Amino acid sequence: MTGKLLVAIAIVTLSASAASAAHHRHHHALNPAATPASPSPMGWTGGPTSSDHAMYLQNLHDSGYNPKNDRDAAGNMAAQ
Repeated sequence: MTGKLLVAIAIVTLSASAASAAHHRHHHALNPAATPASPSPMGWTGGPTSSDHAMYLQNLHDSGYNPKNDRDAAGNMAAQ
């Protein structure tokens, strides 16, 4: 009886250990930090910069946008 109990405990311990190891490998494979980053297909790797914002504002100005016309004299949004 004691031998069967020891075998059962050993089986449960080994199966739990194997399941834990398999889960750890599975989780590690999904971790984006664990995989090397591939280069961007378009070559663009950064976010917007201050020069992008300046270019956006310059384009708005060149197209005739005037932020002073956004509100009327009472401070309400002007109707378009």
